[in-house]
Amino acid sequence: MPGMLEREVAGEALHFHADRAVFWPSRKRLLIADLHLGKGDVMRAAGIPVPTGGTAHDLARLDTLLRATGAAELWVLGDFLHGRRSVAVESAWRALLAGHPLVGVSVVGGNHDRALVPDALGVELLPEDVCDGPFRFRHHPRAPRDDAQGYVLCGHLHPVVSLPGLPGRYPAFVLAPDQMVLPAFSAFTGGMRVEDPDQRWIACAKGLLVENF
Repeated sequence: MPGMLEREVAGEALHFHADRAVFWPSRKRLLIADLHLGKGDVMRAAGIPVPTGGTAHDLARLDTLLRATGAAELWVLGDFLHGRRSVAVESAWRALLAGHPLVGVSVVGGNHDRALVPDALGVELLPEDVCDGPFRFRHHPRAPRDDAQGYVLCGHLHPVVSLPGLPGRYPAFVLAPDQMVLPAFSAFTGGMRVEDPDQRWIACAKGLLVENF
């Protein structure tokens, strides 16, 4: 159960990382989904008592991944933000970018990104369905009648799985013949439980990866 696995998807080598990210070596591109920056602030503003420090924790994890992979690009597959703009969140994000001045950041807009201002965050906003190589990069999964070409990489669903002998639920990459759903990168999210015992997945479990292939 290593912390990184290399697997072939749609004919391309991808590196799966236990901290809920995928690295595409041929593009030097790090891929994450559902970052949800500022979610804790939104919930506290609504009177829900949740711990502080979630944004700093997630950005520290992202910083480590960028350094470990040597990524030239970071693509966020939707829900970069969670709700309204926040000076504190934008400042923390800008501090991360300052530590990686050569990394280009692109975002596929998600349903929580209505307040996203690309120039304020130093990111490029991509269309909702972007093709590159054999892949289509989206936030939402492939629609039932979507017969367009390309293997979909997406987020939105926050998949989680149960592991034998371990309490709790664990974020997972869910792989189907025509798409892969990434786990939510944010550590402060709920999840959609994967119930199908025949579903292929790679779970992120306390720094390790567990496969159900």
